[in-house]
Amino acid sequence: MTSFPSGCFPALGFTAPSGKPSTKLSDWWCKEDDEHGFLGFSYAVNACPSQAQMKSDFTRMRKDFNARYVRIYSACDTKGFYDQVVNAAYESNLGVFAMVWFGFDGGNEWKTRQSALLSTIETNSLAPYTIRSFDMGSETLFDHDVSVKELAQQIKNVKAAVEKYGIVVSTSDMQYSYVAPGNEGAPKDILSVVDQVHDHVLPFFDQDAKDGSNAWRSVLNSVDWFLQNTNNTKKIILTQTGWPSNTNVWKANSKTAVASVKSEQDYYSLIDSKCSELKKKGPRGGIGWFWQIYEDSMLDGWGILGDDGKPKFKFAPITSC
Repeated sequence: MTSFPSGCFPALGFTAPSGKPSTKLSDWWCKEDDEHGFLGFSYAVNACPSQAQMKSDFTRMRKDFNARYVRIYSACDTKGFYDQVVNAAYESNLGVFAMVWFGFDGGNEWKTRQSALLSTIETNSLAPYTIRSFDMGSETLFDHDVSVKELAQQIKNVKAAVEKYGIVVSTSDMQYSYVAPGNEGAPKDILSVVDQVHDHVLPFFDQDAKDGSNAWRSVLNSVDWFLQNTNNTKKIILTQTGWPSNTNVWKANSKTAVASVKSEQDYYSLIDSKCSELKKKGPRGGIGWFWQIYEDSMLDGWGILGDDGKPKFKFAPITSC
C-alpha cells in the first residue's frame, strides 16, 4: 500500500493553508509517480454554478468519496468563472484538471475560453497551487473542432505559457479519435507534445458492448494502444470513464449493451478492483481515473449521484494500492 506524504497537495491527509501558500510550487504538489486509483469526478459547469455551490459539491467529493481532484467538464462563459472554480477547489482541498471547452458546434468560443483560463492562471495567486492540468479540449479530435496541426500548435502554445508553473498540458479524448478518418498524423503530432495522455474509456459505446462487468478488455485495448504509441513514456489518466444507468442522453452502438444501475455499479466495481493492475501497467506511477460524471443532473444516467442527490450505489473507490 502506498502511503501519501501528508505534506503535499492534494493528498487526503493534507489541508491547504488559508491564503497563498509559502511553499515552492515544486514542493507543493504530490508527485505524479505517487498518484493512481480514483482521482475524482468530472463536473459539468454549463449551468454556471455559484462559487458557494461548487465549494459545497467539491467538499462533499473529498469528504464522502475521497476525491483528490475535480475535472471541469463543459464551459461557463461568465467573466471570472475560473477564478471561482479555483477559489472553491482550493478551499475544498481539491486540485483542478482545467479544460478549454470547444463544444459540439464548431465556432471560435474556445479562443476566448483559452484566454480567460490563462488569465486566471496569471492573475489568481491561488491558481498555480490549484490547477494541476490544462486540457485543450475534450474529444476535440473526435469532433474535428480544429485540425490536428492546429490542436498540436495550441497545446504547444499553452505549454509555453504555463511551463513556469509546472502545469501539465494535454488534450482529453478517446483512442478511436486518434485514428479516425480526417485525423491522419494525430498519434505522432498530438502524443509527442502532450505532457500526459488523457484517455476517455467508455466501453458502453463499443460495437460489442454487453454490461459493466464485461468491459475490461475494452479498457486494456485503449490503454495498450496509448502505451504503444508513446513508447511507454507518458503517464496515462482516464479522464472520462464510466457506464450509464439509462440511455436518455446517448444510445448504445450494440444491441446487447445494458444500461442500468446494476451495470453502472458493476463497471465501477470492475475498474476499482483493477487498481493494482492499472498501477503496474502505466509508467510514472500507474494509471488513475476520473468517473464520468458527478451527478445525473449534469449528464442523465452517467452520474454517481442520482436526481435526488444521493449515491445510486455505494461508491467508495480505492485511491492507493
